[in-house]
Amino acid sequence: MKKIALFLLTFFVAVTAIIISCTKAVKVPVSYTVVTNHDTVVRDIFIPDSGQFDMQVLVKYMTGYPQDPVTLKITGLPSEITVTPDTVKAIPTYTEDFIFSTNHATHATYHVSIVGTAPEELSQTFNFNVTVIPADCATALIGTLNGSNACTNTGNYTYTSTGASSGTPNTLIINNFGGYGTTANATVILNCDNDSLTIPEQTIGNGATLQGRGTFTATGMVIYYSATSLPIGGSDNCTITYTK
Repeated sequence: MKKIALFLLTFFVAVTAIIISCTKAVKVPVSYTVVTNHDTVVRDIFIPDSGQFDMQVLVKYMTGYPQDPVTLKITGLPSEITVTPDTVKAIPTYTEDFIFSTNHATHATYHVSIVGTAPEELSQTFNFNVTVIPADCATALIGTLNGSNACTNTGNYTYTSTGASSGTPNTLIINNFGGYGTTANATVILNCDNDSLTIPEQTIGNGATLQGRGTFTATGMVIYYSATSLPIGGSDNCTITYTK
């Protein structure tokens, strides 16, 4: 009888162990994604050749074990660009500010990656570009500008203008804009992130009112603008090509 009782007890313990083993939750590794904060992907960034840039990155928890940490490491930067921190480890969801620092860095585009790792998961790589641009894009366009106009009413003509600093970064003052005379000073705002420019509606020194848009490089600009109240009378639509 004792043997039967011992057998039943052993059998009960074994079955209980099997049941517990089968019902025990299996840990699912954390699933996550990395994006530029307030965005849906990791975007390319444009940083000044001398200065700092704050890249805010969001590590979003998706599914899986909520206490698994995610480590991020930035790779692929040249020696003349530093980032602080270059590695961070925390439990998602979390935000990290990566501070890029430069000191007379070469103007170029670099292919950089954020590598993410988590326990029991394959690493993920999030690629983006870092483009080094002048701290003030207007600097390269200061000085003599050779202008060539193609206009609807006044036709084609050439002249010389002068680019000058406005005292505000990425803003250029063009004297003799459009060949309209030495009192004609137009303010041009440069967008260093995409090499575009805008001329907000303004009245320049010769009495003309104009506005426009265009593109620029380190050696020139192409500007499309419309002007009214010209000294010669009437209005015009023109394309300027400026070269250094």
